[in-house]
Amino acid sequence: MTTDTQTEPKSKHHDRMALWMLLVVVAVTVAVFFWSSSQYQQGEGTEKTHVDGQGHLHVLGITLGKTSLKQAERILKSKSDVALYIYPQEHPKAGLKLEAFFPAIADHTKVVLLLDVGDKALKGIESRATIPHLYPDKVARMNLAPEDASLVHRATVRELTLIPNLTISPETLKARFGEPDRVQSLDKDRAQYMYDAIGLKAVVSKDEPPVLHFKNHGEIDADGGQ
Repeated sequence: MTTDTQTEPKSKHHDRMALWMLLVVVAVTVAVFFWSSSQYQQGEGTEKTHVDGQGHLHVLGITLGKTSLKQAERILKSKSDVALYIYPQEHPKAGLKLEAFFPAIADHTKVVLLLDVGDKALKGIESRATIPHLYPDKVARMNLAPEDASLVHRATVRELTLIPNLTISPETLKARFGEPDRVQSLDKDRAQYMYDAIGLKAVVSKDEPPVLHFKNHGEIDADGGQ
């Protein structure tokens, strides 16, 4: 009788320990999803993902339309690879683009920044860049001339694309951002979720990493396309 009485508290203690371990696992899982959280830790301050009074979107501590590439590198604590890309007409990005690629920030998430230097400056950068290298997907890359490094680092971040290093389901996306304004089926394996208020278009795929593209609300096409 005494033995049973002593065993029961131990059993309850083990149950409580198991419950606490389960809660810790859940908390860690949620923390992994920090790339889409409402806050991004930057030093001692905290930057929230939001649209300010001037219509500029703040994401990952970067203000679209205001933050320069030099500032973005400091915020993301990483150096970028900047190049000119020529996208074919059938590509969603069609045209000449100046982009900065961050292969891996803190959690191995990839980040691509579309830079805005103005049409005239962009043409000048193109004229001094290397001969285009064509990739199998028909996208051509041009490396920049050394003298354009300073100009490029002063360029403003216009759009931001996140490619998280984890699987995102439609349910997880909705849990973070709510119900989308529109859902577009791209093919049998991919769907695009559009959130107009924060200028977000998120592509979720069964076989490929998720892609989250942010731009200022005023720059979203009327039809919600690219």
